[in-house]
Amino acid sequence: MADTATAPPVAKRSRNELTLYQPPTDQFDHGEDIGGGPIRTSSLDAPTMKLTGHKGSVYCLAYDPAAQVLCSGSFDMTCLLWSATGNCANFNALSGHKNAVLDVKFANDSEHIVTASADKNLGWWDANTGSRVKRFMGHDGIVNA
Repeated sequence: MADTATAPPVAKRSRNELTLYQPPTDQFDHGEDIGGGPIRTSSLDAPTMKLTGHKGSVYCLAYDPAAQVLCSGSFDMTCLLWSATGNCANFNALSGHKNAVLDVKFANDSEHIVTASADKNLGWWDANTGSRVKRFMGHDGIVNA
C-alpha cells in the first residue's frame, strides 16, 4: 500500500515581501565585479513604451537580426514595422493578407520578412519598401509558423 503521508503545504510569500531587482550602486569593488552583472542600457526614450497603430490584437513580434527594427503581426491582417531605437516610430506597414497574421520572422540579412497567416498563405516581403515579393500558397489550413 502506498504511503499516504503528504508533504506540508508550501508557504507563499505575501506580495509585500516580493522585491524588484535593484542593480548594485557600486559596479566595482577595488576593480572586481561584485556579481551584479552589467547594467542594462538602452537607446529607447523610456524604459517602457506603448506602441499603438494596430486595429486588432497583436499575435506576434520579431526583431531583425541587427536589432534595429521590430515587426508586429496582428489580427487586423497587417504587420507594422517599428524603429527599435529612440521613440520607436512606426515607419512602414505590410498589407496584403486576407486574415490574421500569426507569425513573423526576419531573414538573416534583415532585408526580407516572412509572414504566416490564417489565410493559408505565407508572405515574403521586402522590409525596406513594404511590398510583397512573393505569396506562397497551397496550404490546406491555417499557417501558424
